[in-house]
Amino acid sequence: MRWKKTVTMVEAHAEGEVGRVVTGGLGKLPGDSILDTLNWLNTDGNDLRRFLVNEPRGAAQMSTCLLLPPKHPDADVGFIVLQGDKAHAMSGSNTICLTTVLLETGQIEMVEPVTRYKLDTASGVVEVEAECKQGKCVAVKLRPADCYADRLDEVVEVAG
Repeated sequence: MRWKKTVTMVEAHAEGEVGRVVTGGLGKLPGDSILDTLNWLNTDGNDLRRFLVNEPRGAAQMSTCLLLPPKHPDADVGFIVLQGDKAHAMSGSNTICLTTVLLETGQIEMVEPVTRYKLDTASGVVEVEAECKQGKCVAVKLRPADCYADRLDEVVEVAG
């Protein structure tokens, strides 16, 4: 048998929602920011997204989490969520899956009782706090990037 590509993945779940985390084998992906990489995955990199999320590696009911080097100077890890339709900027349940995999595989040093780190996502930097006990990640809290309303009480005209 001859292998053309090897990708390593670890599965986790958040209350039953499966999040498969790609931990190696992707190489360098294009983009100066995580948002640039997400946009590439939704256009020119769509074949890679489909390779990772479709059978036999994935399934319609699960997400695939890309673990990437951070592009933001304040972040520890980069992160993009892939699903059957496209790449997405952020997901809370997938952040829980990613955090569990990072800590329990030793890719981020687990500090008991609480480990803190920052995720670089297409929606901004997300602060993560994981409760850890006896070498396990037992709970995850996150503070998503700030958001704001660009306009309030605006009247919008739409066709039809």
